[in-house]
Amino acid sequence: MEKQNNTELQNTINHTFLSTSSLSDKTEGYQKITNILKNEIEQVHLEYIAIKGPLSKKIPANNKFYYTLLSLSGKAALITGDNNYKIEGNYIARSPFNTEYKLEVEKGELFYCLLIRTKLEQDDLDEIAKEPDIHKKPYIKAIADCPVYKEAIKSPKTLNRMILPEGFVPRFCMGTVETTGPDEVGAHEHPMLEQLFLGLQDCSCTVCADDASILLTENMIMHVPLGSVHSVKVDKGDKLSYVWLDFFKTLEGQSYMDEQHEMEDN
Repeated sequence: MEKQNNTELQNTINHTFLSTSSLSDKTEGYQKITNILKNEIEQVHLEYIAIKGPLSKKIPANNKFYYTLLSLSGKAALITGDNNYKIEGNYIARSPFNTEYKLEVEKGELFYCLLIRTKLEQDDLDEIAKEPDIHKKPYIKAIADCPVYKEAIKSPKTLNRMILPEGFVPRFCMGTVETTGPDEVGAHEHPMLEQLFLGLQDCSCTVCADDASILLTENMIMHVPLGSVHSVKVDKGDKLSYVWLDFFKTLEGQSYMDEQHEMEDN
């Protein structure tokens, strides 16, 4: 497949790029917060955060939203109560529900992350109340340590990781996909959920959705059109590597996860 550049395709699939400009010339304690794909998905708010330490960022308790942090680069600590959890490189960090916590970046550190805030409905709150032990403590893992899964639409050489499993945030799951070309993720559709892709390091693959297509690259975040038949292809010599973020319309819709993903380990 001949690759097309994103300038030619920018009007077909909504997307944006996370700035990778250096923080080295910024003053200590600097932070920049950028709203990403604002109003793209109902009940979902995304913030791209760049920090030059030292800085302590407080996230207040809130019973209307759930907060999940995807660390992309650098070192930080998530502090909740008397617990201090180290984060370095690619990490998933879901905070305890309705609990204040702090994100701390030490002097000399440059930290980049995506903060995902999902709005909760009454059904979500009822679901949280059923499993209080899961929601009263943080869920923090290096992506490299997250469990592996298989999926029929992907080849055997694909490495898939479930980084935010079903049940840790109502109606929200995350995972990663990695392979080298030539390979593909087969055509499929899922009208019960909204989906974003975020290109990771060295990613260069083509996402097709109905009649549209776009080259997904490192630090690019895109919205798969709702209800579209979509697939992903990677050419020989290139790498497919991205995070998928699934936002379900209903709790019942989450059954898609068990139906499509075969876990290999816990």
